[in-house]
Amino acid sequence: MLTGLSKICAHRPIHTIVVTALLVSLAYLTIVEEYTSRSSLSNPFISFYHPPGNSDYQNWIPVDDSVKLKSKSAQHLSVCALKFKRVNGHQIPDLAGSFQSADPTEIFVVQDFDKSFDYFDSISTIEGKDGIQWKVRHPNRLGRYSEYFRSVFSKTLRLVQGAEPFDIVLIAFAYVAMWYTFLQLYYEMKTKANSNFWLTFGSLLSSGCAFVFALAVTVKVYGIKVPLTSLTEGVPFLVATIGFKHKVAFTVPILQASRSKKAKEIPDTIISVIEQTTGWPLIKDHLIMISAFLACSFYAPRMEGLKNFCILSANILTFDLIMIFTFFTAVLSLKAQINKVHETTALQQVLEEDGIAEDVAERIAASNRNMFSRSTSVVSFKVIMIAGFLGFHLFVLGTSWLYDSDVSSSSIFGKSNVSALSKAAAKHIPIGSEGTIVTIMPTRVYMPVDLLLKLEDDFLNIFSKISASITDPLISKLLFIITGISATINVYLLNAARFHSSREIAVSTIAKPQTPDVVPTVEPLPNENDTSIRPLEEMVSLLKEGKTRELNNDEVSSLVVQGKLPLYALEKQLVDKTRAVIVRRKAIASLADAPVLRTEKLPYKDYDYDRVFGACCENVIGFMPLPVGVAGPLIIDGKPYHIPMATTEGCLVASTMRGCKAINSGGGVETVLTADGMTRGPCVSFPSLSRAGAAKMWLDSEEGQKTIKGAFNSTSRFARLQHVKTTLAGTLLFIRFKTTTGDAMGMNMISKGVEYSLKFMSEECDWPDMEVISVSGNYCTDKKVAAINWIEGRGKSVVAEARIPADVVRSVLKSDVEALVELNVSKNLIGSAMAGSIGGFNAQAANLVTAVYLATGQDPAQNVESSNCITLMNKLPNGDLQISVSMPSIEVGTIGGGTVLEPQGSMLELLGVKGPHPTNPGANSRQLAKIVASAVLAAELSLCSALAAGHLVQSHMTHNRKQAPVKEVNGTAARLAEQSKICIKS
Repeated sequence: MLTGLSKICAHRPIHTIVVTALLVSLAYLTIVEEYTSRSSLSNPFISFYHPPGNSDYQNWIPVDDSVKLKSKSAQHLSVCALKFKRVNGHQIPDLAGSFQSADPTEIFVVQDFDKSFDYFDSISTIEGKDGIQWKVRHPNRLGRYSEYFRSVFSKTLRLVQGAEPFDIVLIAFAYVAMWYTFLQLYYEMKTKANSNFWLTFGSLLSSGCAFVFALAVTVKVYGIKVPLTSLTEGVPFLVATIGFKHKVAFTVPILQASRSKKAKEIPDTIISVIEQTTGWPLIKDHLIMISAFLACSFYAPRMEGLKNFCILSANILTFDLIMIFTFFTAVLSLKAQINKVHETTALQQVLEEDGIAEDVAERIAASNRNMFSRSTSVVSFKVIMIAGFLGFHLFVLGTSWLYDSDVSSSSIFGKSNVSALSKAAAKHIPIGSEGTIVTIMPTRVYMPVDLLLKLEDDFLNIFSKISASITDPLISKLLFIITGISATINVYLLNAARFHSSREIAVSTIAKPQTPDVVPTVEPLPNENDTSIRPLEEMVSLLKEGKTRELNNDEVSSLVVQGKLPLYALEKQLVDKTRAVIVRRKAIASLADAPVLRTEKLPYKDYDYDRVFGACCENVIGFMPLPVGVAGPLIIDGKPYHIPMATTEGCLVASTMRGCKAINSGGGVETVLTADGMTRGPCVSFPSLSRAGAAKMWLDSEEGQKTIKGAFNSTSRFARLQHVKTTLAGTLLFIRFKTTTGDAMGMNMISKGVEYSLKFMSEECDWPDMEVISVSGNYCTDKKVAAINWIEGRGKSVVAEARIPADVVRSVLKSDVEALVELNVSKNLIGSAMAGSIGGFNAQAANLVTAVYLATGQDPAQNVESSNCITLMNKLPNGDLQISVSMPSIEVGTIGGGTVLEPQGSMLELLGVKGPHPTNPGANSRQLAKIVASAVLAAELSLCSALAAGHLVQSHMTHNRKQAPVKEVNGTAARLAEQSKICIKS
């Protein structure tokens, strides 16, 4: 049954939330008077009676029924304190029948009680001696709450004074535990469910609704009275005992399943998880707790308070279970669906920032199924929304004099600030022959009429009219209908957006037509077999009229050859990108006298060119197939990876495979990412060295760093400037920007930020004489060997380490630990140093970097700096081999560039790092960098082992000269023959 409810609620989240809100509002209204009765807050009037005779102050006694006393002809007077605020030196008005209070800003007015209401109406505005107008105001806008809290505080204080110290400590501990439970809920939702606000708020709201429903049923249906004192003492224990672990356990599997690449529609995924994972354990736990509370109520019949609270607790748990499977399920479904709707826009933005054309980015984003974590902060919106809701609610309750029927029509008698009869006031009250009744009226507060007061009056008048209109029978029904229509429209828009997103994903996965010449349009197309060519003038005329598509392929090719149509404009003129490729091949075959392009040796069919143009390549004539092999599995930080390698070098994959096998035998690779920051180094100049030096000092200062960081960060939602590094060469200033870029490699978004930062520096920071020589001044440094990348790092800086048992080195690698260590020192360290190498202290890092880059859509030219690597080997005390690679400048991304192409994207998906990381932006690209370093480690180990085998053979030959090496089929000579193949090939 509960699963069925969840299914309905998951598919109709907005309906569920609206219906729940209406029901909980009704439940709230049924019990609000039970615990916050307005009459209990304060008594509007207090009466005292004095018998006839002398005017002794001690004879004044409080009375409850002044009407009965008045029937005995006792004189009935009223006393009201008039309080003047914002006096600021103004004179207090004089009124007939008034006397001064001890407070200079307060006077008392004594009047006949029967005439007092009319009298007070007549003095709603008083003119002072100095001509200042004073107008009556309500004592406090939210005065009822201050009085209520004062009452609660005094009552609590009395309870504390009469309680045992142990009870006080226990209740205090319960409240601390309750708030700790709230904080724990926030922390777990943030860390496990990646929600900073909404899921925590939804969990608390779900439990709050369950509490209101349970309290209403307990009080109104069961007729069980649960005092407010019991609630304030018992609820903290209940919250601390039950907590919100069950909601976290319910939430995390659902969100993880919805983010999975294999996820179905969000509602179906939620129902599947509930049925298979979270549903029954949650029901079982709640049933156990409900049974425990009910049993406690049955076994404690004489302890009325405990019994009632146990019944209430059982009801709370029952409704909490129902709310989880209905309201909270709807919240989860709505959040997941909204995130899914936002996914396309968010991913499109980061692709556009990375330099991909808008239409290409839109198509790629629509086909990407990964959830994208939005970096835009909406904290301010959330705070304003909640504060506004609570403030409006409190204001409506606190200003109920606008429509309360028990308040005088003059709207000037509040229900607060009623004081007792003071001794000073009693002296001014005459005692009648039949005795005197005095009723203390609520204090009236006056303020001078000024602009602020008039604005406040206008606001209250408007609000009063709105309040009155809301309570109107016709308008209230109309508002209800409008709310229903609004909810219906929201449901429709959400479903439409969800359908649109799903539709785009489905369309993008449909295979393209096998015939590339077919243009997807309803317009008539030229016959591809038609090779007739019209006169040039006629073709040029059609070109100018925008009817190029009506020409056949040979005619369009002829226009290109004749110089009438540029090669780069074919896609725009023909619309069909595959046809543009065909025409371009024909044209270049003629222009370059290359008949090979008329064959299919360079393939071009069945390729998604929509992802190429505006993103990866121009003037496309086909695609270049590369064989892709897989090395692995290689265990990296405890997780196995199959590493794709695109290469035409034989034995490279096999050699890496052998390294993977040896590393896995020792437990796998351990990696550490030490830095993450892409760089761009512009060059600027100044008219003098002093100005260049001053600019350098300013940029190096805290103020300069902060200013440039603010300018740079304003250009992107994803790139964040870490710091700038500067150096001088005469009057030239080189500035190296280092930034994080999320999961994108990020060169384009950085360049945009650098360009704006330099402009901001020139125009807004008092450096108008600065001239930008180049946005890239080779101080980055990109795609060139540079010591700064080796020292400072660029992109991701990764260290990977593995330990290989000595017996594995002998059996798998056919080598020896000492020989490997010696070879590494001699070859990779000393040999590279003798060659003056920068970052080349390795055997073949570039081999693996390039192969993995080609397979995963990285920029292959960046293998220059990405291959910076130092390989170290040590013999451990136990005889095992320790090997590590340190690579300070691995430049990779999982968004943008070649990663948008389907083959390359599929290899990223094989590694589990495709696209943006759903919860931790940048995590996918960082993991890819670790995979690259680990692959390099495996290949370094294998190649060095092959090289060391020759050294090992020579050592054996030196010590075993009497033996014929060629006869050692299973000995050193055999190893030499085997390893030499791998060594030479690699």
